[in-house]
Amino acid sequence: AMAHHICSEAVEQGSRPGAEDPQEANEGTCVINTREYPVDRPGSPEYELLVRRAKARLDQDGCCRLLDFVSKEGVRAMQHECAGLAQLARFNQRGRSVNVYYTQSDPSLPAEHPLNVQHRRNFGVIRDDMLGADATVRRVYDDARVIRFAADVLGVPMLYQSRDAYQALTVNVMGDSENLHWHFDCNDCAITLGIQEPEAGGELEYIPDIGRDNVDAIGKVLALPEEETPPNSRSHRTEEGALVFFQGGQSMHRVRAVVGDKLRLVAALQLHSSGDAVDPPDMTERIYGVAVEDHLGPKDTIVSARATVSLPRG
Repeated sequence: AMAHHICSEAVEQGSRPGAEDPQEANEGTCVINTREYPVDRPGSPEYELLVRRAKARLDQDGCCRLLDFVSKEGVRAMQHECAGLAQLARFNQRGRSVNVYYTQSDPSLPAEHPLNVQHRRNFGVIRDDMLGADATVRRVYDDARVIRFAADVLGVPMLYQSRDAYQALTVNVMGDSENLHWHFDCNDCAITLGIQEPEAGGELEYIPDIGRDNVDAIGKVLALPEEETPPNSRSHRTEEGALVFFQGGQSMHRVRAVVGDKLRLVAALQLHSSGDAVDPPDMTERIYGVAVEDHLGPKDTIVSARATVSLPRG
């Protein structure tokens, strides 16, 4: 009965007594708080209850936060590993502009159409190719149990990591006054992991289920002054160790400006329903500045909800 109580409360309130002393997982990743989030026990009553609670919260709010999913020790390791990379990545998005869909503009449409409204990128990104093979955040991303859990929460039979050499696993880096513009994600549900909270600001603000094709409503939001909060928007702050499921494919969202010298570090874990998801090289060039002729191509090996999958290129 106690285990049921812990799981039923975890989705809503996060940390329970003992969350800082997570039970070690059996496979690969020992930084996941499996005492509170039993991803290592699929099919158990505790696991099934956790999945039901997470699904209900995601359906209700368009966002589900699993606080303290990663242990304090794991968070500290990620912060240490990302510290130097974050300095390398600072400002590497400056000077780039994209629309809310990360697609090409359409000169046949009006200038105020969302496809043609350009947003300056004012932050940095630690790309997948910059992260070490043994980085703690990658160990979480590579854990098939986490991917299986994500599939169950999303109600799909299978999920695969992205094969994109740059975008599959990234860490957004934002310092004082930096922010992330309004946008939609390229997959239906974004999964993020909080690594470092800023001193203030840096909240994720989103408009639940506005719909990526709702041009009139999107245009009205984009026309607002940057400091104005749109009606019906919701927001939550960055929380270290929290795994967040967010319906970013249909909910337009942004990250408000960070305040203070402490960097905001949030990882994005790309998971897809197919095993061949990659971004077009021209999109990679627009976002990351990697010339098409220098593109690394898709990854040879990815992890799915069941196991590691080796796939041919092409």
